[in-house]
Amino acid sequence: MSTTPEPDVPKKNRSTRNLILRGMSALGVLIILYLCMRWDTVHASGWAWAGITAVGSVFMLREFFRLAVESEFRPFSWLVFITGPLYILAIEWELSGDSLAFISWSPTNVVLLFTIVGTMLLQLTRRSTDNALSDVGVTILGFLYCVVLPGVLIHVRHLTLTRYGWPMDGVEFVIVCIFVGKVSDVGALLTGSQWGKHKLIPRLSPGKTWEGAVGGTLFSVFLLQFMALTNLMMALHVLGHGWMVVLSLLLAAGSLAGDLIESAFKRNSRRKDAGTGVPGFGGVLDLTDSLLVAGPVLYFFLVLMGAEYVKS
Repeated sequence: MSTTPEPDVPKKNRSTRNLILRGMSALGVLIILYLCMRWDTVHASGWAWAGITAVGSVFMLREFFRLAVESEFRPFSWLVFITGPLYILAIEWELSGDSLAFISWSPTNVVLLFTIVGTMLLQLTRRSTDNALSDVGVTILGFLYCVVLPGVLIHVRHLTLTRYGWPMDGVEFVIVCIFVGKVSDVGALLTGSQWGKHKLIPRLSPGKTWEGAVGGTLFSVFLLQFMALTNLMMALHVLGHGWMVVLSLLLAAGSLAGDLIESAFKRNSRRKDAGTGVPGFGGVLDLTDSLLVAGPVLYFFLVLMGAEYVKS
């Protein structure tokens, strides 16, 4: 994929156009997320959020395995296209308590083990054992990266700090992760384009700078404090503003790490974007990459702070 800029379009105009496209795409995504969260809150259920996560995992898997094929791997993608959404929905089925009416063991572990063992068994059906390790490995990596990591936000959706009752706390945590994580990206883009001079890791992402990383972090801290000051009912108030600053720093770092990880995969495939389905961003994986690390960071932070699971 060529990354050469259009010669007749000034760089400033391209940046403005890309920013507008990102804003429009972000608005559309936020509307969808709001409708899902609204439905879940009204019905005291987490199935809408689990459903959109399952659908998103399919698009992410499609883009990830395309990168793998272009890097000359031969993943068993069709298996993960089936087990991936099942794993996401199994998390909700298990955490909501609905699975207890039928089984006493973990359905998510069953899907995970089926995917891992099934991938290795499928390798036995191929006539050649060439690249067996890499093909099996990249298939399992795709499942972990595009399914297990986003599935952590389903767990976050079922956590509470205040014990006022689910689902309000879980909704808040997911919203905080998405908004604070993505505003870090936006802040880094804005500050980096204006004042960025020192490259962060040019071999992975030539456009990222240390100035942008600092700016994105400050944006994250400001946003979470603003959300807390304008909403006195936030569950995170239990932690205090000091811990919320720490959380902002962790989410910003996690978002940056997630972005760089995906950049490494794309550079290996010599692609600028993982896909083309989201105007201004690229693909679904380009849109959600930062959340794939920020989500687990938020989960472990909340658990360490004493958060507990609450069934719907």
